[in-house]
Amino acid sequence: MADTSTDAQSAFKAAMRRFTSTICLITTELGGVRHGMAATAVQSVTAEPPTVLVCINQSASISQPLKASGKFAVNMLHLSHAGLVPLFSGKLKGEERFHHGEWLSLDGMPVLSDAQAAFVCQLKDVVHVGTHDVVLGEVLEARFIESIAPLLYENGQLVRSSSISGPAA
Repeated sequence: MADTSTDAQSAFKAAMRRFTSTICLITTELGGVRHGMAATAVQSVTAEPPTVLVCINQSASISQPLKASGKFAVNMLHLSHAGLVPLFSGKLKGEERFHHGEWLSLDGMPVLSDAQAAFVCQLKDVVHVGTHDVVLGEVLEARFIESIAPLLYENGQLVRSSSISGPAA
């Protein structure tokens, strides 16, 4: 009998590569040490109260510090930040990651000063699902730049968005 769970898992991974997602840097600070990772599993949950969710592998270096801190930031990347993705995806570790880009502290959290958008969040809940934590954060502060050019991830590559028919009327 074939192992359908492996087949389903492989098909799931291949199908998920068809999703196009905005790349974000998830950051936190604990005891004066900054932690960060690149993520695409980020989503708005509700506007009242403003809440986002982030999915984080429980083995990621940011996992425990984020939960201990109780706060985190979601930094939505702009096209100009393509060089940060490999640095926050494992090429560099720990504080070294923050030697690139222009960072400021907003409500005690590391925020990329020229992020497409940034949200500082208070940790509200963590739901364990398999290897990951679904982290819910209530937005304490939001900021954004006027230029809309998010850095996207699709089929294992960095991509950009483009309008199909021009600006909405």
